[in-house]
Amino acid sequence: MGRKKRKKNYEDRIIDIDIIFYENYIIEGQILKIPHPLAHQRDFVLFPALEIIPDWIHPVFKKSIKEIYESLKIENL
Repeated sequence: MGRKKRKKNYEDRIIDIDIIFYENYIIEGQILKIPHPLAHQRDFVLFPALEIIPDWIHPVFKKSIKEIYESLKIENL
């Protein structure tokens, strides 16, 4: 399901599934990294997570989703 590289850009993928979190696992593989390494910087990831699991503690940052979301809001002011 990967993309083919063009000269300048990538083609669209048929399917794109990001595994953002998986319980409290930390996986650092060459292809797969869990938690997603940029999840804490993306409002479109954090906002839905805030509604579902606001008190869940990020296994790397040791902060709740709510705390991470609040700090992202402050950084973007």
